[in-house]
Amino acid sequence: MKNVMKVRWSRPLMAAVAALTMLHAVSAHAWWEKKWEFRKKIAFDLSDKGAGIKENLADVPVLVRLHAGNFDFTKAKDDGSDLRFMAADDKSPLKFHIEKYDPKQAIALIWVRVPQLAGGGTQDSILLYYGNKGAPAAADAGGTYDTGQVAVFHFGEKEGAPHDATAYGNHGADFAGKLGNPAVIGSGATFNGTSDRLVIKRSPSLNFAKGFTFSAWAKPASAQPDARLFSFSDGKQGIEVGIAQGSVYARVDGATTGRTPAINPQSWHHVAVTAEPGKRLVVYLDGREAATANLGASMPSPTADLVVGGTQTGGALFAGEMDEVEISSVARPAAWFTAAVAGQGEGGKLTAYQQEEKGGGGSEDLTIHLMKVIARSITLDGWLVIGLCSFMLVWGILIFIRKFFMLQKISKSNKYFMESFGELEDPLALEEDEGFSDSSLFRVYQAGFDEIQRWVDRQDPEKDLAVLPRSILHNFRATLDRASTTESHKLSAWMLVLTLGISGGPFWGLLGTVWGVMNTFASLAESGEANLSAIAPGVASALACTLFGLFVAIPCLFAYTYLANQMKYINAANRHFTEEYAIKVEGAYGGTQ
Repeated sequence: MKNVMKVRWSRPLMAAVAALTMLHAVSAHAWWEKKWEFRKKIAFDLSDKGAGIKENLADVPVLVRLHAGNFDFTKAKDDGSDLRFMAADDKSPLKFHIEKYDPKQAIALIWVRVPQLAGGGTQDSILLYYGNKGAPAAADAGGTYDTGQVAVFHFGEKEGAPHDATAYGNHGADFAGKLGNPAVIGSGATFNGTSDRLVIKRSPSLNFAKGFTFSAWAKPASAQPDARLFSFSDGKQGIEVGIAQGSVYARVDGATTGRTPAINPQSWHHVAVTAEPGKRLVVYLDGREAATANLGASMPSPTADLVVGGTQTGGALFAGEMDEVEISSVARPAAWFTAAVAGQGEGGKLTAYQQEEKGGGGSEDLTIHLMKVIARSITLDGWLVIGLCSFMLVWGILIFIRKFFMLQKISKSNKYFMESFGELEDPLALEEDEGFSDSSLFRVYQAGFDEIQRWVDRQDPEKDLAVLPRSILHNFRATLDRASTTESHKLSAWMLVLTLGISGGPFWGLLGTVWGVMNTFASLAESGEANLSAIAPGVASALACTLFGLFVAIPCLFAYTYLANQMKYINAANRHFTEEYAIKVEGAYGGTQ
């Protein structure tokens, strides 16, 4: 019996496993957006055969190098604005920005914020989509970095002071060095050792109370006696990252590390320093720990400008080149720098570019694309307001259609009725006709006729009825007025729906907009990160509510105006007929009683 039960349960279990396997295979081959024609998988190797990283990392800005050997630039837009990066689930867009994109030279340098890298693993990957000529630019330099990254300099400018790529905007304020020379990653900065230095003005974001990290690619021109790669000092406290006779060291207040092995001049090396209060001050050279010192319980808080390539007083100037200078307000783990060396250096082993895949997509109209983006950004409360506005719009459309055809029938029947009524010698001799079924004038006529008929039925059959008493004629006229008013009320029925659409639709939209903007700023306050790409989707979602409010109000306004104008003519016709009908009856049957 047990064996039979095992067989019975094993078959459904195997079928479920097979179904899940097929589902995984289908989802793995899913295509994020059909309008993008091509994609390429970028895999990460953290095993010993690759980058050799044992620790897990999160929100790492990884450099993606594209060149003629791994990317066909003819299939993307000339400025690379159609590039998109997705997480491995093929659903989550990743923040990125382009440092350099040159299709003529077939080279592109792109920084992508990778959500996770599993230590020692080979399963992590991202997807690069391209091939949509109608796509707008979506790069977000500030969003590429986490909140702890307070300054990043790519040195890609042609002239002037270098710009900070993070959302904090800690741009260089004073720099006389040379920009544009080929470096490890695109272009670098050249310091002449006599006057060049990069000054970064003090700002609230440059607060190192919780920790500090400095990293850069450096290429000394010679074995200088002592030079500063980075420094801050106000005379009482300070942070220094120096290089003396090719050896790197770091100093935080009274704590000073030993010196690393000397590096060769005229060669690029990755230098990094981390400081965590109450723990250690560490110097990393080419991704490996090279010198340490114990650190006190507190970190100096900058009260003066920061300087790259020298000191604030203009001493200890560095002679050589630098690239990719990064400053963080947290102490990065050792694996961070191992990943930087493996991913940023030429011939790095962190990334692997797989074969291009072709989907069924292509160019899509920009307006349609943006509408889809907005739809994906709308929150639940926004959909509730949009749903209510849509309901009001549909209701208003149905009322307009019903009223439109009703008014057409009434106008047509009234015209036919007046032709028949005008041919009568006796105003009370009109016989009912099928053509009068929708006529408001006939219903007024019938109400007056019925009032006289009821009086006639109450009279002595032998009495002469050729003359109607004045009291009956007064009742007859009152009946006509009442019937005309009733017809006017029938015409106005449900017009309140259009009135509510005109006045209430924009207010519902405004409510959704205000609510959406509040949610956007609340989420920014919660995350502590502000940039245009983070704000734009929420604001677009909020404004979508206003748009739907106007979608309700504008059609309802035109519909109401048209219907009210048509009803005005019919009501006027009812009043004129009432007066004409009463006069003809009084002329034919009026007496002195």
